[in-house]
Amino acid sequence: MNTILIVGDLFPTEQNVSFFSKGDTDSLFGKEITQLFSSADFTICNLEGALTDHPDKCRKTGPVKVATTSAVEAYKKLGIDLCLLANNHATDGGHQGMIDTMRTLVNAGIRHIGAGKNENEIVRSFVKEVGGINIGFYNVSETMYNKPTNDTAGAWLYDEFVVCRELEQLKKQCDYLVVLYHGGIEKFHYPSPETRKRFHRMADCGADMILAQHTHCIGCEEYYNGSYLLYGQGDFLLKNFAPGLTDTGLIVELVIENGQVQIKKHKVKSVDNLFVRYDEQQDLSEFNARSNKVGDKDYVYQELQKFCDKELRLYLTAFKSPSKLRLRMKRFFPKAYKKWLYQYNERDLMFALHTLRSEQNRETAIVGIEHLLHI
Repeated sequence: MNTILIVGDLFPTEQNVSFFSKGDTDSLFGKEITQLFSSADFTICNLEGALTDHPDKCRKTGPVKVATTSAVEAYKKLGIDLCLLANNHATDGGHQGMIDTMRTLVNAGIRHIGAGKNENEIVRSFVKEVGGINIGFYNVSETMYNKPTNDTAGAWLYDEFVVCRELEQLKKQCDYLVVLYHGGIEKFHYPSPETRKRFHRMADCGADMILAQHTHCIGCEEYYNGSYLLYGQGDFLLKNFAPGLTDTGLIVELVIENGQVQIKKHKVKSVDNLFVRYDEQQDLSEFNARSNKVGDKDYVYQELQKFCDKELRLYLTAFKSPSKLRLRMKRFFPKAYKKWLYQYNERDLMFALHTLRSEQNRETAIVGIEHLLHI
């Protein structure tokens, strides 16, 4: 019997980076997890950030995940064999940070896929013989801040025609094909209709397993035409920014015996926002209940609508682009600010919807804003 372990987002924070740099895996991961890794034949994680000592940072909103190159010691000590770099934080250290990350991994004896020093030199896949069969791994991300160019490093981004064509070719080289997909809706337990459609298409093109690693929470699973689809693996060890939601994750274990692949799941939990531990309860009842609902399109869409209604204020704030005066109003007069925020007439909302729906308008707006920002 042979095993492969796949974990989700793994990256240090300011609070625990010293443990990473010292390679203190016992403190970071605990005995049960380190023993699980030491007994595995091949291990994979999503490296959710840039390992670099260079001062440059990516210009973006939201968290910028950068850590010193010495943090790789924990990845080495844990026994990580393959790091996934197709994610939305891979370029947080800028072009040089991406180069440093790849160099640091190579020097540590750790393979990487999903990124490259420019758009023409991205390594998308890797095939490994384990237990007498060839296992293929393919890493791809949704487009965020991670787009490469002819001259700058970046991640491999989802283009349905290209991805599906490559999966069909890669499947010819392996017996079992795993797609590591960095995408989906953060903090949402179900796949959006578009995400589910993408997963089904990739499965139709040869993927035997597809794991989503961007949602930061444990989602749900589905079997589709013999393929295993996991919509949200949750984090492995990352900053827990939403306690009760982003503090658990799944270790996915592939057990290979007599040419067959079986799938096991191990639940882990965040401790003090510093460490991760094996969850002794292993209670997946909520996960199983959600999985029983994933095929109910009406139910899932209703859940999506509820979630989006809560998130809408973030987008309305961006559309309004509030001035400093209005931001002060938000602080001292929150009720008045909220009323102002939602004062859109029908034409305003229809134009915003038209802009977001239209591929032409989205592309025009992105190019124009990038030019204004000189990025």
